[in-house]
Amino acid sequence: MTPSAAYVPHDREGKALRVHGPHPGEEIIYVLEGSLEYKVEGQPTVTLQPGDVLFIPAGTIHAAKTVGSGKGVELATYIVEKGKPLLAVAK
Repeated sequence: MTPSAAYVPHDREGKALRVHGPHPGEEIIYVLEGSLEYKVEGQPTVTLQPGDVLFIPAGTIHAAKTVGSGKGVELATYIVEKGKPLLAVAK
């Protein structure tokens, strides 16, 4: 497995949830700034604050949006098999 990280800013409040996944590996979200709402397939919706962490299992479709008055920023770490893509687009 090869870990890789990405700094991901989210749009301001009022935007629709952005659908992600399914990714071929696990994704670990660490919120850096703002409030972010996540809907993960098969789980209740959660709202995360700076310092909160969310684990998204491999192959799980999920969506995120900023809530509140500021921007939302996360650090996403992906753990995937070497040679596989980090991201996939949900259809």
